[in-house]
Amino acid sequence: MTIRRQFIAGASCPECQQQDKIQRVIDGDDMWMECVSCGMRKDLDAAPVGNAEAAALATAITLKPAGTQKSRPDNE
Repeated sequence: MTIRRQFIAGASCPECQQQDKIQRVIDGDDMWMECVSCGMRKDLDAAPVGNAEAAALATAITLKPAGTQKSRPDNE
C-alpha cells in the first residue's frame, strides 16, 4: 500500500504551535495527522472525546408514522 501525505495549509500544531507543519497521512483505512516539527501524532479516525455537539447529534430520533400529523387547509 502507498502512504499518502498532504500538508494542511495554515494549520498550527496543537503541541508546538508551529504553523504549516501539519500533514494529513492516509495509509489504507487509517488516517492521522502529524507535525513534522515536533513529531506530534493524532489519530483522525477516533471519535472526538467530550464534544457536546457530537453527543447531541448522536441522540436518538423518534419518528411518527405517516398520517398522524394534523392536516392544514390548502389556502394557508
